[in-house]
Amino acid sequence: MSEQKVVKSKILIDMVNDKPLEDGAVIFENGIIVLSGNYEKIKDKIQPDAIIYDYKDKIIIPGLVDCHTHHNGFGDGRSGDEIGTMPDDVLAIQSAKNAKTSLYSGVTTIRENGPKNLTMMRLRDAVNDGLAIAPRMVLCGRPVAIIGGHMGYFGGEVTGEDESLALARQLIKEGVDYFKITATGGSTATSFPLRPSFSKDELYAVTNEAKNYDMLTATHCLSMEGIDYSLDADVDMIIHCNFDKSNGESEFDPKLTEKIIEKEAYVNPTLHVGRARLWSLMEGNDPSLGGFENKRLNSVSITNDRKNVLDARLDMAKYGLDVKLDHCRKMIDMGVKVITGSDSSWGDYALGNTVHETELLVESGYSNFEGLKSVTINAAEALGLSDKVGSLQKGKSADIVILDKNPLEDIKNLNSVSEVFFMGEYINRGSVKSNKSYTQNRPMVKE
Repeated sequence: MSEQKVVKSKILIDMVNDKPLEDGAVIFENGIIVLSGNYEKIKDKIQPDAIIYDYKDKIIIPGLVDCHTHHNGFGDGRSGDEIGTMPDDVLAIQSAKNAKTSLYSGVTTIRENGPKNLTMMRLRDAVNDGLAIAPRMVLCGRPVAIIGGHMGYFGGEVTGEDESLALARQLIKEGVDYFKITATGGSTATSFPLRPSFSKDELYAVTNEAKNYDMLTATHCLSMEGIDYSLDADVDMIIHCNFDKSNGESEFDPKLTEKIIEKEAYVNPTLHVGRARLWSLMEGNDPSLGGFENKRLNSVSITNDRKNVLDARLDMAKYGLDVKLDHCRKMIDMGVKVITGSDSSWGDYALGNTVHETELLVESGYSNFEGLKSVTINAAEALGLSDKVGSLQKGKSADIVILDKNPLEDIKNLNSVSEVFFMGEYINRGSVKSNKSYTQNRPMVKE
């Protein structure tokens, strides 16, 4: 008989029922959930020698699913261009460090959105060999980019239909789970954010090959043209989904949004990565200006000229966030399938802080319960993993997070992680102090 384990607590949010269950419990064996529900109703299924974890007044939820991570990153403001110059070995080690942080923060499933070369593949090999721990990983390998395009420095530059198809097949050979395509430029110095990177035929060469192998696709889109091209190529998820025109103007487009809905594409708006940048600027951090990281805006060591530049960038960051929130609110109102994908550790957004993205989705119009669905059951569905994760029900992986506070009262309570179980195994997360070390908090200055 296999070893049985039981997690029980005052409140169970299983994501199957519309309301929390009082005195909930989850029974699991060999890493798979056998039964969950009210403890009194299922206790007769508990074996006499079962290991019972009683968390009394805490809250049980499924492990979180983050649909957009960058484990090569540092979350300290350095650019992707800079990370692209770093040795693969160093980035693989950084990825292992980040993966542990992700798991400790309650994220038990991640979809990686573009590492350098084979760095995340090597991490997966290390995990499979018992050399490292990490969440369940859905990997794209290096992103599919045009020559000089966004994230091309990670090793996936192509031009034309033949090369696009060839890279897709090479990535399949290397063991990827899905394709990430940079359909427009981005922060990459040599790219053009407001222009489509690929022709429709080039995009279709990749997405058609994905469908041949029952794989999903996602495109990075910072312009409406990029979104439109992606939808015509039947992409499954739009990342960022910026409603920007080629002239730089930003205006929500209901007709394009209707097309997103018609195509049944998911949208990962990546809201907090902009707010993380804003928070960093509020603290006076801007490495591009040099010499005054970790100093306040009112520091006497900052010259007036530099302060003026920081103030201007602060204003731009605030405006950009307001626009993104407004557009996300309108997409939610129209019924777009918006899910949580943090985009950490990109830019100033460090891994271990997925809650900030979900928080902004709630600010954009989701209820706390809808926000929780966006980072559990709906996120799992977006990744094609709804039969394995995202809810606490029979047959799914025993990925379980114990919270000190109820996220249905305040979505920020997703940050009150007390314990984590992954595939039925209790994760020793170390001290409370160590787990607070990766938390990024709102600056102690007025936004």
